[in-house]
Amino acid sequence: MSSYVLVTADLPDVTSEQRARIYKCLEEEKWKKVKEFGRDISTVWYASFEDTVAESSAIKITINDFEKCSNRLCKPKLVIHWGPNKPTFHGLV
Repeated sequence: MSSYVLVTADLPDVTSEQRARIYKCLEEEKWKKVKEFGRDISTVWYASFEDTVAESSAIKITINDFEKCSNRLCKPKLVIHWGPNKPTFHGLV
């Protein structure tokens, strides 16, 4: 069994190039960006964690990953939700 973290991230004052670098780093850190062809929901990400990872640890890891990937480019503003179920996506391709 896994747990999941869903994040909405605001990356203020970054250029398109910087945003692309942040996204690449997050993907390397196991994060999946919620996407729809032709339209990007680029501020929504999710990841799964082993069931042995406590909620507080998953949240700390999340903050660390986003801050590390945004290092020196911006201070990310995050809304983080932890739960036992994979996020449900509706209306996305």
